[in-house]
Amino acid sequence: QREKMSKAEKIFDAMSEAVKGSEGKSLHRKFKGSVIFTISTTNESYILDLKKANSNGNFYVAKLDDNSKPKVDLHVTVSEDDMMKLLQKKLNPQQAFMSGKLKIKGKMALAMKLNAVLASTSKHMGPILSKL
Repeated sequence: QREKMSKAEKIFDAMSEAVKGSEGKSLHRKFKGSVIFTISTTNESYILDLKKANSNGNFYVAKLDDNSKPKVDLHVTVSEDDMMKLLQKKLNPQQAFMSGKLKIKGKMALAMKLNAVLASTSKHMGPILSKL
């Protein structure tokens, strides 16, 4: 039996769907960059690459193992609950940043465009979002 997916895994699973196909190409036009999201409560890290597509022609999201430190444009650190609140639009990204709930290192101009990624991810979470 498969263990239950964590909230973070569900979030990045949905983000992975959001960056595929035509939707991914549309996001790529708004957000040309790569991001490592670190979930502070679980210490898991995920990479989102909207810079260059993989061999299947898709942009991607992947969980990082502890040793890999790819070079990215942006590092985002947030708790699992605050990431959920951002997706549910219960937390504004700018307010989260100002109050220290969202830590960002790297290209700030790119950080301003993260909303597009969050909105697409939120759409893919759909019914899951209300249950978490």
